[in-house]
Amino acid sequence: MSQDNQVKEDRRVFERFPVALLVNLMDLDAGKELDANTCDISAKGVGIVSQEYLKPGNRLELWLNIKDGREPFYTKGTVMWARQQEADKYRAGISLERAELMGMSRIFRS
Repeated sequence: MSQDNQVKEDRRVFERFPVALLVNLMDLDAGKELDANTCDISAKGVGIVSQEYLKPGNRLELWLNIKDGREPFYTKGTVMWARQQEADKYRAGISLERAELMGMSRIFRS
């Protein structure tokens, strides 16, 4: 592992957990809605996979469909990075505006 990767990992305050949820997104800068799936979540970020490229820097509204029978969990974030994994499949990292500890507790209880 390179020294740069070690530094990035060391700065993370919250651990990531593998979680698969449907997430509805509104890209505020591109003015479009899309669906995606989470691949990992922390209290301050979400990793997603979608069929559309999300431009780094774009602001998002997110509705995470937690399997607890309640309304989707709403939050806001910014696309930090994005890359194509294969044809029509993109992975992106979303930094949330604030630590979402209540949302995390709902996810882990469901």
